[in-house]
Amino acid sequence: MRELGPVVWLPQHDNYALTRHAEVAAALRNPAVFISGDGVAADVKANEITRGNSAASDGGRHAAIRSATAPPLLPGALEGIREQVEVAAIDLIDRLARLPSFDVMTELAPHLPLTIVRDMVGLPDFGRQNMLRWANATFDLLGVQNERGRAAIEVFLEQRKFAQTQARPEVLKPGSWTYRLFMLVEQGLLAPELAPVAMRDYLNPSLDTTISATGQLIYQLGANPDQWELLQAKPELARNAANEAVRMASPVRSFCRHTSTDVTVGDVTIPEKARVMMLFASANRDDRVFEQPDKFDITRSPRHHLGFGSGVHMCVGQHLAQLEMIALLEAMIPQVKAIEVGVPEVALNNTIHSFAKLPAAFVAAQKPAAQQRNRRPPAAAAPDLLKGRIGALTRLAQDVIGIEIESANGEALPAWTPGAHIDVHVHDGLIRQYSLTGSASDDRYRIAVLLAPDSKGGSRAIHASFHPGKLVSLSRPRNHFPLHEDAENHMLFSGGIGMTPILAMAWRLHELGRPFSWRLSAHSRKRLAWGDEIDALPFRDSIQLHLHEDGPERRLDALGALRGVSPSTHVYVCGPHPYMDHVTSAAEKSGLPQDHIHREHFGAEIDVNGSPFTVVAARSGKRIDVACDETVLAALTRAGFDIPTSCKTGVCGTCLTRVLKGKPHHRDMVLTATEKAQGDRIAVCCSRSQTAQLVLDL
Repeated sequence: MRELGPVVWLPQHDNYALTRHAEVAAALRNPAVFISGDGVAADVKANEITRGNSAASDGGRHAAIRSATAPPLLPGALEGIREQVEVAAIDLIDRLARLPSFDVMTELAPHLPLTIVRDMVGLPDFGRQNMLRWANATFDLLGVQNERGRAAIEVFLEQRKFAQTQARPEVLKPGSWTYRLFMLVEQGLLAPELAPVAMRDYLNPSLDTTISATGQLIYQLGANPDQWELLQAKPELARNAANEAVRMASPVRSFCRHTSTDVTVGDVTIPEKARVMMLFASANRDDRVFEQPDKFDITRSPRHHLGFGSGVHMCVGQHLAQLEMIALLEAMIPQVKAIEVGVPEVALNNTIHSFAKLPAAFVAAQKPAAQQRNRRPPAAAAPDLLKGRIGALTRLAQDVIGIEIESANGEALPAWTPGAHIDVHVHDGLIRQYSLTGSASDDRYRIAVLLAPDSKGGSRAIHASFHPGKLVSLSRPRNHFPLHEDAENHMLFSGGIGMTPILAMAWRLHELGRPFSWRLSAHSRKRLAWGDEIDALPFRDSIQLHLHEDGPERRLDALGALRGVSPSTHVYVCGPHPYMDHVTSAAEKSGLPQDHIHREHFGAEIDVNGSPFTVVAARSGKRIDVACDETVLAALTRAGFDIPTSCKTGVCGTCLTRVLKGKPHHRDMVLTATEKAQGDRIAVCCSRSQTAQLVLDL
C-alpha cells in the first residue's frame, strides 16, 4: 500500500487510508483537521456507540478526560510502583527459567498487566475478571463490522453499563486509579458524567497493547539471538529494545480520524467529513524512515516510531508499558542465557496485532536471581524541595484566588526578588509555575492563580483542592525576570493576571523611593485581582488603570504611553502574548534598546521562558542562541536540526536529548526526580538551561 502512494482509497470500507510515516505523523499532529470526536473506529456503527472517550473526543472534553487519567501514569507517579513491578518481574523470570518450556502469551506477557496493573486499576471482582475480555471486544469493535465486530457490541455495552452503574466509589479499591476519578468528581475537578468514560481508559488499553508488545519483544529476541547477546552486553539498550518491539508489533494497527475540512495529502484531496485510517503498522515499516524496516534492531532510535501514536492523543499509558517491559528485560539479563522460541500463532482481532500462542523456553544462566534484587545503582539526590503550608486563601477577583504559603517546618523560606517564580507541586507529578507577588520583605510567599478556561489540570486542581492548612511542595524561587533596581526610571505594564510579578516590582520600587509608572490593563473591575485594594496602595498615584469595560478610549495605547520616553528607561511587561507584543513593539519603536525591554509570560501550563543561553551541538560544532521566550526545540529547528517530537508539552519523552555538559533546568513531567538530578537528558520542547551554555549530543 505504501508504494501506491501516501493516500489510498478503500472502497469496501468507504475509508481513505494514510500509509506512510510522514503523512500519518503529520495527521496525528493536526487534530484541528483530522479530528477524533466523530469516532476513531473504521465504520459508522462502531463510532456511534464508542465516541466520547478520550481517544474519540476533541478539545475541552478530551483535555478534561486526559487531565483526569494521566497523572498516575506519568513517570514521577510510576516511581511509586517501580520496585513492586521489578520484584514481580524477577520472581516471574526466575520461575519461568526453571521450566522446560512455557507459553509466552499466557504465562509471561499478561503477568504484570493482570496482577499489578489490574490491582492499580482497582475494580471489584466482576470488573477485574472481565477486563481482558472487555478490552478484546472493544478493539474488535473499533475495526470493521465483521462477525467478530458484531459480536463485540454486546460485550462492549456490558462494559459500559458496568462503568456507568456498578463501578461506584464504595466498591472500588481505595487509592486506586479508578477510585481517584471519583475523588476528582468530589473535588469539582472532573464532571460526574465523565468519570465512567475516563474509567474506560484504564480498562481497555492497559492490558492488550502491553501484552501484544511484550509477546513481540520475547519473540524477536528469541528469533534474533545476536540482539539478545547485544542487550546482555549493553543493558542500557533495554528501552530501545522495548520500543523496537512496539514498532515491530504496532499493537494498534490502525485508528481512524475524520476530516473537518477538505485537505490535500500528496496529490489527493480528501473531502470534508471523510473517514481516514491512520495505518500505524504501515507507517512503522516505512523504509523512508526506518532502514531495513523488517529487521529487529535494538540500536535503532526509540523516538521515531508511531506505535504509541503522536500528538495530543498519544498513548497516555506508554510510560507504564515501557516500565513493565524494561523490568522484564532487566530481570532476564542476569537470569537468562538464551531464549528459544517456536512458531507463534497469530490472534484474531480487528484492531490489535498480537500472538495467541508463542511456545518458548529460557536457557537459565548460572547467577541466582536473589542476587539481583538490589541491582539498581544508587539513586542520585532528588532536587531540593521546600515544604510549605497554605496559610490563607482569598478570592481576589472573578476566577482568581490568592494563596499565602508559609514554611511547614518552622524554617524561614528562602528570600526572593521581584520577578521570581516558584514551582508548585499540585499533585501526582503535576507541577505549575507561579510568580511571587506582594512585598519581597514578607515572610510568606504569595501567589495568585487564575482559573484558566483551557486548564489541563493545574489551575483547576488548585482552585478545587487547595485550602488553608494543606501541605504543598515548592521549588526554591527562580528569577528570569529581574528588576534592574539601579535604572533611572521604570515603566511597568501588565495585562490581566500578569500583574502578579509587576505588583512585586511596584512594591520594591516604592520601598526604594525610585520613580516608576504602572499601566495596568484588565477586562473589568470584577476580573481585576486586588481590585478592591488598588486604590489603597501607597503608590496608587503611579498606577493608571485601563479597563476594557470603560470603552475603547480607555484601553492602553502603548505607543502613546512610551512616546518621548528617556533612553535610560527600563520597560517590564507581563500578560497575554498579544498584549506583550503590543507593548514590546511600541517600546522598540520608541527607540529603547533591546536590553531595556523585559517580558515575562504567564499562565502557561508549562512555563518555557527564562534567561537566554547558548546550546552547543557537540557533533556538528554549531552554536545556537536560545532567546528568553524561545524553546530549545524551536531554536534547534530554526538552526536546521530535525528533532523528533510529539506532544510538545513535556509528557511524552520523544524529544529527550543527551546532555554532555551544562546543567538543564527541567520543566517536563516525563523525567523522574532522580533522572532530573542526574542531568544527563533534557526535554528540549520545554526545559531550559541553568548554565550559560548547554552542550547537547547533536
